[in-house]
Amino acid sequence: MNTKKWIELGLSKGLTDVEIAVSESSSLKLVAYEGKIEQNTISDVTTVSIRGIYDGNIGKVRFEYISDEQVDKMLDKVIENANVITVKEPAIIYEGSASYPEVKANDFDFDSVDMTKKVSDLITLETTIRANEKVSNVQTAVYQENSSGAILTNSKGLHLTRKNRFAYAYGIGVFKEGDDINTAYEFDIFKTYEAFDPKKLANITIEKGLKRLGAVSLPTKFYPVVFSNETFSDLLSVFSNLYSAESAYRHLTPFENKVGEKIAQSNFNLIDDPLHEKAYFQIPFDDEGVACQKKYVIKDGIFQGFMNDLKMAAMMKQEPTGNSFGGGIRTTNMYLEPGDLSFDDMIATIDDGVYITDLVGLHAGVKTISGDFSLQASGFKIENGKVAFPVNMIVVSGNFFDVMNNLVTLASDLKFDVSGFGSPSVHVKSLSISGETK
Repeated sequence: MNTKKWIELGLSKGLTDVEIAVSESSSLKLVAYEGKIEQNTISDVTTVSIRGIYDGNIGKVRFEYISDEQVDKMLDKVIENANVITVKEPAIIYEGSASYPEVKANDFDFDSVDMTKKVSDLITLETTIRANEKVSNVQTAVYQENSSGAILTNSKGLHLTRKNRFAYAYGIGVFKEGDDINTAYEFDIFKTYEAFDPKKLANITIEKGLKRLGAVSLPTKFYPVVFSNETFSDLLSVFSNLYSAESAYRHLTPFENKVGEKIAQSNFNLIDDPLHEKAYFQIPFDDEGVACQKKYVIKDGIFQGFMNDLKMAAMMKQEPTGNSFGGGIRTTNMYLEPGDLSFDDMIATIDDGVYITDLVGLHAGVKTISGDFSLQASGFKIENGKVAFPVNMIVVSGNFFDVMNNLVTLASDLKFDVSGFGSPSVHVKSLSISGETK
């Protein structure tokens, strides 16, 4: 794959600058059901993306069938695509950042683990969950490996590489007690096979499922609410586009003219950190070759500014923030800075509250621009400062921007999910819980 040759070919066709990004990904997926492997899927895909500037416009193509002949055709397509653009926007091929963070790539070779070992461990996960007397079924048990790599090179001399390998596993148990039926699972992601413990993962799943049995609804009223670290990560994810410069440019965020203003409680510190050690992935540069860096989006409740890509940075006369991914502006590892209290200490002062561990309908039940949300939820009742009993069939409603200004305390239990969002458990002063009606 001679990217230098392809760049020279693009320049000879009249492109003033050319960028080539090569993405390689491979995966193995095993699915077990009733002690047998019902799916074994291997995927291996290489894609090439070319961006080029022609007559002041930038054209883009992406393709998988890779050969010199195909690249020749795709370069012509880049020129064709650039010619149809009528809106004059900044067209930039990046010369590179002054420096890039060093990231130790995970290079564990999952292929070195015998397939029979992977099959045996996955079946152990599935059968251990199924063996519990309160488990009526295991919907599925999954083990998946992923390997990805990227090479970015351009006519300005930039040449960058990144790669990552990881695996994950989970089993979804169906728990039943009388007429009460619930599902539960624990998602485990690991960067070496030795970190995969199928029996431990199964036991965590069983523990979560058993705790949910016997759940009841609650009287409708306002309660102090504690969101688990996982559920508040989900909320952060849903509203993350509001911090994008493109959202500001298109008037799709209420923070458009709020830079430097207080938009949240002083204990609300929202950070985008591509290198955080607790996150599953560390990212040295974005898809345009801009070095990634830690940055506060909200600090002490004050909005610090928008994340951008090269185009939006040029239009807003700002420095690029290294947040161009997948053709848009995206976060790297965005998280809410944790507090100092343990979870138990955080809830110790709550006499009559709700601990939410699951949310349903995060997209349909959320209005991102207004901040309003109304979501089906389940979790546990908090009584006299302790987790008391499971609850379900409730709806939690409120406004996310009000939540940002009504955080009482934050726990120390910061946790990231696989999508790169992280949060501690948080105590919100009061939210509407709809449940039983009398």
